[in-house]
Amino acid sequence: MGNLKSLLVVLLLTCISGLAVGQTISGEVVDKASQQPISGATVRAGDAGTSTDDSGKFSFTAPDGTKSITISSVGYGTITVKVGSGNIRIQLEHDDKSLEQVVVVGYGTQKKANLTGAVSTVNVTKQMQSRPMTDPARALQGAVPGLTISTTTGDLGSNPQIRLRGVTGSLNAANGAQPLILVDNVEIPSLMLVNPEDIEAISVLKDAASTSIYGSRAAFGVVLITTKTGKKNSKSRITYSNNFSWSTPTTTPKIADAADGPEYALAAAIRTNPNNTFFGTVGMTFDEASIQKIRDWQKTYGGQDLGPEMVEGRDFEDIGGKKYFYRPWDAVDLYMKKWTPQQNHNLNFTGGNDKTSYNVNLGYLDQKGVLTEKTDLFKRYNASFSINSAVTPWLDLTGKVMMSKTEQETPFSYNGTAFDPLYYLYRWHGVYPYGTFQGKPFRNVITEMQQANMVEEARNFLRTTVGGTFKITKGLTLNTNYTYTNNNNHIKDPGGVATAWNQWNAVWVYGPYSSATYNRIAYYSEWNELHTVKAFATYQKDIKDHDFKVIAGMDVDLYKPFSQGSEKQNLIDQTQPELPLATGNMITSGGRVDWKGIREWTTQGFFGRINYTFRNKFLLEVNGRFDGSSYFPSNDRWAFFPSVSAGYIISDEKFMDFAAPVLSHLKLRASYGSLGNTDVGSATFRPSMSSSTSGWWIGSTNMLTVNTPALVPPVLKWETIKSLDFGFDARLLNNKVGVSFDWYRRTTSDMITSGEVLPATFGATPPKRNYGEMQTTGWEIAIDLNHGFSNGLNINGTLSFSDFKEEITKYDGNNINGYYKGKQLGEIWGYRTDRFFTKDDFEQDASGNLITDASGHYIPAKGVPTQSKHEASWFFYGPGDIKYKDLNGDGTIFTGAKTLDDHGDMVVIGNSTPRYQYGIRLGADWKGIDFNLFIQGVGKRDYWGTGMIVIPGFNPSDNMYAHQMDYWTPENPDAFYPRPSNTGQSNDAQNFLVQDKYMLNMAYMRLKSVGIGYTIPAHLTQKAKLQRMRIYVNGENLFEKENLSVPIDPEVGFKNASSQAATFGRVYPYRRTVSFGIQATL
Repeated sequence: MGNLKSLLVVLLLTCISGLAVGQTISGEVVDKASQQPISGATVRAGDAGTSTDDSGKFSFTAPDGTKSITISSVGYGTITVKVGSGNIRIQLEHDDKSLEQVVVVGYGTQKKANLTGAVSTVNVTKQMQSRPMTDPARALQGAVPGLTISTTTGDLGSNPQIRLRGVTGSLNAANGAQPLILVDNVEIPSLMLVNPEDIEAISVLKDAASTSIYGSRAAFGVVLITTKTGKKNSKSRITYSNNFSWSTPTTTPKIADAADGPEYALAAAIRTNPNNTFFGTVGMTFDEASIQKIRDWQKTYGGQDLGPEMVEGRDFEDIGGKKYFYRPWDAVDLYMKKWTPQQNHNLNFTGGNDKTSYNVNLGYLDQKGVLTEKTDLFKRYNASFSINSAVTPWLDLTGKVMMSKTEQETPFSYNGTAFDPLYYLYRWHGVYPYGTFQGKPFRNVITEMQQANMVEEARNFLRTTVGGTFKITKGLTLNTNYTYTNNNNHIKDPGGVATAWNQWNAVWVYGPYSSATYNRIAYYSEWNELHTVKAFATYQKDIKDHDFKVIAGMDVDLYKPFSQGSEKQNLIDQTQPELPLATGNMITSGGRVDWKGIREWTTQGFFGRINYTFRNKFLLEVNGRFDGSSYFPSNDRWAFFPSVSAGYIISDEKFMDFAAPVLSHLKLRASYGSLGNTDVGSATFRPSMSSSTSGWWIGSTNMLTVNTPALVPPVLKWETIKSLDFGFDARLLNNKVGVSFDWYRRTTSDMITSGEVLPATFGATPPKRNYGEMQTTGWEIAIDLNHGFSNGLNINGTLSFSDFKEEITKYDGNNINGYYKGKQLGEIWGYRTDRFFTKDDFEQDASGNLITDASGHYIPAKGVPTQSKHEASWFFYGPGDIKYKDLNGDGTIFTGAKTLDDHGDMVVIGNSTPRYQYGIRLGADWKGIDFNLFIQGVGKRDYWGTGMIVIPGFNPSDNMYAHQMDYWTPENPDAFYPRPSNTGQSNDAQNFLVQDKYMLNMAYMRLKSVGIGYTIPAHLTQKAKLQRMRIYVNGENLFEKENLSVPIDPEVGFKNASSQAATFGRVYPYRRTVSFGIQATL
């Protein structure tokens, strides 16, 4: 009630603020060096204020009792002066604030002006605050040039993929070009565990010079996150913020009209066999008569609310033992909610005296999913605590605790993990029954969701850090810390029995129909421990024009995992799924227990860094690391990796004075270095033998068999990643504009690849070997702008733009679908599409009828290339089918041997690598009102899709989609899709051989975020005992510009690698979000 009263007081005071009486403050602001007036300078007393005019003068009304004002201007230092009687004359000094900014780097900080490596920073306030973000990774999308954030599905709690300067990195890298993610200098398994409100700063270290100090686990860069800490000699403050949001799917596929879809499928069935007069699928039968009855039903009952009960004779019939369904259903509408809520709350306590500072953050996230009958959800609870205390003049002690607990609930799936409910939701034709008969449901995914138990997954993360800083002597400090991380994950997976009318059977029976294997209860648990020790000394010394800084240290990581699973079948009571209430045999492990000797790993490293600066314009940095990893055999466990970088602040030279009016700062820099890569699999170097039951029985015992161990190489060394980087950093127009540019080349050599092929009689797969090389070449540019106008309007903006290519420069291979020298990763080989075949492309008799050969296939006309190599006994090309281009001119459309020497008519027609990635952020503030807009996109990306949503006729007995109904018929010769056919669940056959016509254009531009806020004037909030209060509204993913021919989100990918052909595009929906919130400080 007290908080509500305070809020009402604030709103009341806001309404009557125009009646407030204050004091008038006037003066002028000038440049101290030139004594010229400064226009557009901001003058403030609390939240009251103004800007100087063209002559540098200002005048405004401040609250009574104002004793001081604060003056700031872009390119100048901010000062606070006391208010006296009469006009005030204020002199501002130039301040290269952006260059004085301190950037967090490996094991320390550096001034931005002195950086020689490729390092990007993120403005956390502008990029993350006031957005309904569930994790920091999504907020980083488009914010850092070279950083690729992709989300293949909209699933609650899903982890985005993070890649830096490339996608693949190494052909052997299990996680691709994934950077090392560090929170307070210690690795974290998932950014979903991190509350965005806990973050103080983010640095992205890109080249070997800036990452080598972290060793082999940072082979593809580092995302370094620093959390908030307390400040000494600061008042205790309490800050509360919240965000309430509502989300709706960006796009969902629309199932074809209930009659049009079966009509296509029937045409495909007749084409397969001209004697076909009907087709059937999962208990439904379709023929021309039933399709007409569907249309008649739509005319008679369409738009009426008939309720869920289905009436025999009206909605379906049994004729001659075949079931015919006529009533359409909107399955997606029944399955998904239009809008779903989310809320986020954060509470911060911070403060400190002259010796001790503290910071406490508490966070709560509650996200509801789109499912209707059983609400799926994701919750996260965060708590963090940090304390720093100067216990003696020579010793500071620190302590940090970070806790995160996530809870996720989803309905049990009776269809397994490969083909989830969304697959079956979109699978069947529009008349598939989703209603009831005699008050009982039919078999479908909504029935299964209604009857399902909830799968519960809980993850608990705890990390504790204790450390100290010893001030040994002037300029010399020693930092030590130990971190213990415990991460455990527990899943309760309760199945059961689904009961309904099983229309899939010839004779309907109401009863259980789900697989017996789902009638069970299972528990899976994983526990992971990470022990991290770090110790490093820092020595800093300035000798006249020479500045030195030396760091030397060591670190150790020890990772210990354990997992266990238990399962028991035959539940006694489906509503109480527990192990003691199941009668089946106990099954342990479930394939989830791993030999800890395989999964345990340890890394250790000794590192050093020397920074040297001469006359504040010549910069040099040298790094070295001696790295050891248990991933490698004992004789190849250690390796040394050096790096060097240099910078030259050329703008400080006299000969650059001519550019001074425009150029404020220009630094040239270059770096070169190497790192090892340990993302190679911990079992690569260990001979292991798998076991299984043999099928040979002795008595009642199924005998065990042990397979031949895999061969391990006698010598196998580290993969080496070398990085070369050239760049510059510039500030222009009195520091109002900044430009950073980098060109880089990263070479991965000695890649661990498959060995030479051995005879099959050898009895084992060939051992791995060090062979192969690939290069990633790219460039990045970042531009920022800050400007203030005399009327008090301040604007700011950033642009990030980047591109890269990955190419194999050394490899044994010749197959175009595999790896080979010169291959650009992501490239897609296929045919060039000519057009649809017409009747004139085939031989005709005197009457104009098409002539067939002995096999019944049409004969191409003279000069028309044959496509017979892609025909089958029932499928042959004719009018309305795809005609491919004969690029090699041999008169036959064919793939050849699919080698570089013989690839027939196939050429590279696209590339799935995301190219020309960009982010644009614009912001403004004026008299307490702030505005922000963020646009993110990909300029070029091709994709050859697969599955029913992309390829009409992929499996025509299943569903068709509305966008696929524009197909060729004699009456519709200009259609987008060819005439109906059955591709046999292939994405490379018949009319849908890989080709450019149906290549998906995955480029897009998305309005990622737009928001507006208002900070209530301080003289009002302080009367309510609030130091600051801001209210805001925001929208996420409100709009996108794309050129896709299918209804999928342009960011979509494969959810399950094991079922790519069927599930592409049919994933948990991405969402648009609108939100509002409050930020208040006591």
